[in-house]
Amino acid sequence: MLIALLTILSCNDDDTENLILPEDSFKITSYHGFYAQYDTQLTQNSAQDDLVKFEYDQFNRITKRIGDVIYTSPNSGVGGYLHDKLYTDLTYSNNKIDLENKIIPFGGLTTTSENKRTFTIDYNEIVQKINFDQYDPLQTDTTNYTYENNKLTSYIKTSNFIGSSWSTRYFEESNLYYTNENLDSIVTVSSRKSTDEQYLVFVKKETQIFEGYDVAQNPFRKLQIFEETFNRSLSKNNFTTYRKKSSNYSYPANDYSQTPVVTTPVEVAYQTWSFAYDSTGEWLYNQF
Repeated sequence: MLIALLTILSCNDDDTENLILPEDSFKITSYHGFYAQYDTQLTQNSAQDDLVKFEYDQFNRITKRIGDVIYTSPNSGVGGYLHDKLYTDLTYSNNKIDLENKIIPFGGLTTTSENKRTFTIDYNEIVQKINFDQYDPLQTDTTNYTYENNKLTSYIKTSNFIGSSWSTRYFEESNLYYTNENLDSIVTVSSRKSTDEQYLVFVKKETQIFEGYDVAQNPFRKLQIFEETFNRSLSKNNFTTYRKKSSNYSYPANDYSQTPVVTTPVEVAYQTWSFAYDSTGEWLYNQF
């Protein structure tokens, strides 16, 4: 699977002898933000078009993503809305891609969250992502990716919390399952290992379920590098229903040497979309 917006990853801009041409020349220029998956519920921004837009360099690599979420007060009843004053810059160096969120100050807002991420690419596949905390460079998380037959099959995210006399390492291990080249589910198990605990402790299990696929070509297939389009990028076609179920692990008498018991899964997220298509059957992904 050719991944994430890359035309060249193994050379500098002036090193055209090593230019790698993609098998897939599709270049997305914009999409309606309501088709992405953010960590909050979006409301329409009546002053803008709610489109996420992209700029490219001469090698057809994305250099800027324009449009991101403005989060509102928890008491507002609205999770957030898209604003074109928020953008992400992408820079390329050998097999690395750096993403940095930025803002054109407006309305008293001068900062944005999740400041910087670095991706490592190998043979057009994302093999590692590192998130850098904008407030403390020592607090980062790292995700490593595994592939089989050009399909992403698993990834593991690790992070550390360091206390005054102890530390805890957190793990999120995800396995991906496919049906007919479309993502069927992602099962993630979270655990931790503290320096003051003898055992690895299982904490939570989450299952993301993707259903209602159409037969149209997937316009998000080169956007794996962005969190909100990661799930959509992995399939041949486009899902119209998303569910997430969550369960916890409990240990008898809080004895971590025992085998944990998994609670009954509870649905914690549900979302569905209605798509419109053009005369050739292709999804009108920049309309909502």
